[in-house]
Amino acid sequence: MVTAWWSDLPGTRMAEHEHAFPETRWVVEGYLRITAGAETVELGPGDRLDLPPNLPHTIEVLGLAQVIYVSGTMDKQAVERPATRG
Repeated sequence: MVTAWWSDLPGTRMAEHEHAFPETRWVVEGYLRITAGAETVELGPGDRLDLPPNLPHTIEVLGLAQVIYVSGTMDKQAVERPATRG
């Protein structure tokens, strides 16, 4: 599994984007609002959301405190990088 820890400040908003791989988000601290397709969910500490690949979504930090969350995927494509020439 590939994981990444994120922390964002209050008021942070990520523009609509999508990933070519499935992604799971676990909120450790703070609150997030995620809009994926036509659905909006609010997540707090201990909540988890699974997003399928290629689903456009936005993320917004709610409240007056930072949010800390973990993103993860089982898809190695999330970290594969093209070969570089030396």
